[in-house]
Amino acid sequence: MKKIIAVILTLYVAAGFAFAQSEASALPEDEIKVDLTKKTITPKNQHLDPEDKTGKVIIEYTPMVDEVRISYTCMYNLYEQGKAMNAILGCLEDFTKDNNYYHYKYMEKDRERYYKDSRGIKWAEYTAHVKFTR
Repeated sequence: MKKIIAVILTLYVAAGFAFAQSEASALPEDEIKVDLTKKTITPKNQHLDPEDKTGKVIIEYTPMVDEVRISYTCMYNLYEQGKAMNAILGCLEDFTKDNNYYHYKYMEKDRERYYKDSRGIKWAEYTAHVKFTR
């Protein structure tokens, strides 16, 4: 009985090796390459406060998946979270209208980051990750 089970199992494994599919699939949809390149956009209207001389908004847009990472950067001593959120919301509304999107939702919680550049100047960065729908 054990020999019969061993022979059947061996034939089953041999058949699996004999009829296995090769690595390169014969189906054309498996060979489609997705373009996930990002476009870096600096909005014309930054929606910044008049007192904010160091603030800057940058949008990283991935058209294939309709996702945006939008960042507000300014000097640490001038940073206020409310002003950063207002600037980002204004730029998101403009981006929505310019690219014919209908709605957006946040993919994750907004992030704040503090860092020093090569000259030792402290900067603050507020980043949001957004998914758009048409």
